[in-house]
Amino acid sequence: MILGIEASRANRPQKTGVEWYAHHLIQALKKLPESAAHSWLLYSNTPLMQGLEIGSSNWHERRLPWPPKYLWTQIRLSLEMLFRPPDVLFVPAHVLPRIIPRRSVVTLHDVGFHRFPQLYKPRQVAIHEYATKDILRRASRIITVSAFSKQELMDCYQADPEKIIVTHLGIDHSRYQSMAPEAAEKILRHWLIQSPFFVFIGRLERKKNVSTLVRAFNVFKEKRDGADPTELVLVGQPGAGYEEIEQAIGESPWRDKIKIVGYVTEEEKVALLSKAIALVHPSWYEGFGLTPLEAMACGCPVICSHTASLPEVVGENNVLWFEPGDAEGLSDQLSAINDQRSTFIERGLQWVKRYTWDETARQTLEVLTRW
Repeated sequence: MILGIEASRANRPQKTGVEWYAHHLIQALKKLPESAAHSWLLYSNTPLMQGLEIGSSNWHERRLPWPPKYLWTQIRLSLEMLFRPPDVLFVPAHVLPRIIPRRSVVTLHDVGFHRFPQLYKPRQVAIHEYATKDILRRASRIITVSAFSKQELMDCYQADPEKIIVTHLGIDHSRYQSMAPEAAEKILRHWLIQSPFFVFIGRLERKKNVSTLVRAFNVFKEKRDGADPTELVLVGQPGAGYEEIEQAIGESPWRDKIKIVGYVTEEEKVALLSKAIALVHPSWYEGFGLTPLEAMACGCPVICSHTASLPEVVGENNVLWFEPGDAEGLSDQLSAINDQRSTFIERGLQWVKRYTWDETARQTLEVLTRW
């Protein structure tokens, strides 16, 4: 079979969740012996890089230049599907081109925009609603990343459950493991980060609930009369609602203990997770939630909001929980984690072994090839 993959997001130089999913999945598919029986096309608007350009002779780059900033998927990729369609098109993100081959597979990661529209820009909600309904109507099969997300598609859109296949995400275990303290400290000097610190990793936006984390950190410090040296490190780029986060930090009596470091490399992320007291993951909604698993693999305990797919993904007994709107409850868990770190480190290291990109790739290959 000729299998085409929309690889433009996987090829972005700075990646977040969906982009990393696409990148790791493509790289894992290349390693599967069963993949050798097929011819693979990676569609992108820019030259492939960061390892995507490397592959055996049955993997081919199909570059589709498109000078305009927008509509590459809807116009340029559609033209390719019209004149040179593969047997199956796989889109790891959430937008189908207007023209598709007879068989198409799309990954829908979550419907947070539907459950919590107030956390998104109105334009984002409109685009996501249209794209999701279009995918449910036209795609041959739909992959989603958790049993929770499958149920959400059924509840919110009356999606056909027979059309939806769940494939959990994976962890790059060769990268995500505890870094030696000296190596981690050398990397952290770049930001003048001092231990001890809590870390948040994700886009700095309203739906990630960072403002509640800042309020909880205020309470945590107040209970110690400000004498405790603990810092809060926020990792990620600004997103929708960032101005609210800026305001919360600006109003904090301990704003000098809150550091925003922006986008980080994977190596820098591992260094942060290896040295943090805990990862705090306060999201209002997650279709999967990969960052807590990455933390577990690095031997970093997790304090997590008890919502959406997160209990399914990280396991009920492997993290400290709080309700996402409860700053006092989160503050209590910030205080409680030190006495339980070793317990949650061990539980996390055992739990995360079940998540590998090889397994995700095997399951995905079956979806793409068994018709």
